[in-house]
Amino acid sequence: MRVRIACTVLVLLLMPFALTGCLFGPEQETSAPIDPPPAGVEEKYEKQGAQKESESKEEAKADKKSQARVQLYFLANNGYVVPYAVDMPKVEGIAKEAMNMLVAGSEAESRLPEGFRGVLPKGTKVKGLNIQDGTATVDFSKEFLSYRTEMEKKILDAVTWTLTGFDSVERVNIWVDGRPLAKMPKGKSPAQGLTRNRGINLELAEGVNIGQSMPVTLYFLGQAPDNTVYYVPVTRMINRSDDVAGSVMQQLILGPKHGSGLSGALAETLKVNKLEVKDKTVLADFGGQLLQYGKGKSASKDAIQTIVLSLTENTGADKVKITVNGKAEANVEGKPLDKAVNRPEIVNPASL
Repeated sequence: MRVRIACTVLVLLLMPFALTGCLFGPEQETSAPIDPPPAGVEEKYEKQGAQKESESKEEAKADKKSQARVQLYFLANNGYVVPYAVDMPKVEGIAKEAMNMLVAGSEAESRLPEGFRGVLPKGTKVKGLNIQDGTATVDFSKEFLSYRTEMEKKILDAVTWTLTGFDSVERVNIWVDGRPLAKMPKGKSPAQGLTRNRGINLELAEGVNIGQSMPVTLYFLGQAPDNTVYYVPVTRMINRSDDVAGSVMQQLILGPKHGSGLSGALAETLKVNKLEVKDKTVLADFGGQLLQYGKGKSASKDAIQTIVLSLTENTGADKVKITVNGKAEANVEGKPLDKAVNRPEIVNPASL
């Protein structure tokens, strides 16, 4: 009996090892092959993945369609009023929302380069904005009047150029607390019928006769503390001339005023061979000095942009055809300038 029990125990003890040998022996002899997925499953997953990717792209497109990139004007670290594009919900009353974004401390400031801020006094509220027959009438709260004297023209520049950036607006009237404001209280600047004709960041050229002057708006370069480079419009009063395009290029090559904190993008030696406005296009032919990069074969992007922005701003043209010594051989960053360059719809886009 004791022998039989001992044998039984021995068999029970050996069984796990026997089973282990059967279950975990050499893989090539005992492992069962993995069954392939049922027909059509891989194709189904691929389709589902493609569908999700397509849906994601459609959602992105829909989100993009619901946004509008609006050109707003802010105060930069160098004291100039500068255009900067901000993406906003495409809703009714977008012009009113644009005014809200110009208030110091608004949420828009978190999306601006370092050193940029809203130009309207903190706490200002936009009580209403009405656009009719090309005129935008904007009604601010009383906080709008709590500005420093030196900020008066900057405030008017920012409001006027932001609102006239909308296709439906040609001029701006300012109200405060439901009543029209005839003049700003500190510098006595007019606050009714404002247009872009009054310029932006206004300055006088050296030796100009103000009684025989005309304005030209030039684009120079500014740089924020975080090294963001941006274009700055400056309206300079110069002696009157019938050759507007020629005067613009002369002043652009002359560059910004000394001590302004701005820089020019063109060589002081740049020669202008010919300028002609034809069918909404400026035909501009320059000397080889325009090609300062790539062993004298390439123009800088900033040089081309300041030329295009400045010439189209003052002549009413939509684009500029640039040649060098009569040939369309210039290029920018490897891209040929064989076609006319359109004026950009947005200056200083958010992807600066």
